[in-house]
Amino acid sequence: MQIQAILSSLLVLLTGAVVSYQQVSGVVGQSVLLPCTYSVAGGEVTTMCWGQGQCPTNKCSNELIWTDGSRVTFQKHKRYKLKGNLLEGNVSLTIENAAKADSGLYCCRVELRGWFNDKKITLSLEIKPVAPSPFPTQSAITQFKTLQDTRMQLTSSPCHCGPTDGNGTVTQSSDGLWHSNQTGVSVAQEPQPVLAKGIYVSIGILVAVLLSLLVVVIIKRHLYLRSKLQKLSMVSLNGPQIGALQSAAEERVQAEDNIYTIEENFYVME
Repeated sequence: MQIQAILSSLLVLLTGAVVSYQQVSGVVGQSVLLPCTYSVAGGEVTTMCWGQGQCPTNKCSNELIWTDGSRVTFQKHKRYKLKGNLLEGNVSLTIENAAKADSGLYCCRVELRGWFNDKKITLSLEIKPVAPSPFPTQSAITQFKTLQDTRMQLTSSPCHCGPTDGNGTVTQSSDGLWHSNQTGVSVAQEPQPVLAKGIYVSIGILVAVLLSLLVVVIIKRHLYLRSKLQKLSMVSLNGPQIGALQSAAEERVQAEDNIYTIEENFYVME
């Protein structure tokens, strides 16, 4: 019994004071966290390492990352990171963009003072494939909408039918169907600026009509003012002549009055 107890004690010393196993699972393409912490009572930090495989007697096998307790001193790949607070003893390993090949055993070894006193944690990591979602993804919805729009365009486009057989039935080869589909899609996608062109033509006609009316009004106004000026000039020129005619007429009336007076006197004398 004493020999068995001694052998058991030696086995514990050789394998380490603390050994534990944990199961961790992750998903392909996502980050996975392998937890590992140690006590920093009194603010004393220490070195530690992460490796692939079961924890060996000393250090880590297939080393992935090392820290001196305050910063990372070795990093095999940028996917392996220590994102926890090292000064508080959080040395959990984060594997970014996990792959199926990352599955397996991982060792967290914290080097503590004393013989065979290191803290060792062995974790079993399983990376699972992405589970199919019960709901359609955004890309699937976009592809469905695109396919639906294409079908609507094809049904609304005119039929480019092929030749008919003797019974009047339309026949068309696969090449013809493909050409018809391509034509329908291209026609549906071409812009049709007919409405905009009609609006521009209407605006142009309206502007031309308004300009024509403005020119006519200006010409009429000019002719009216011109005729008015001519009449005023004629009146101003004929003013002296009219005064002379009026004087001559008055003299003639006066002469006729004198003649009538002489004739009256002549008859009285007789």
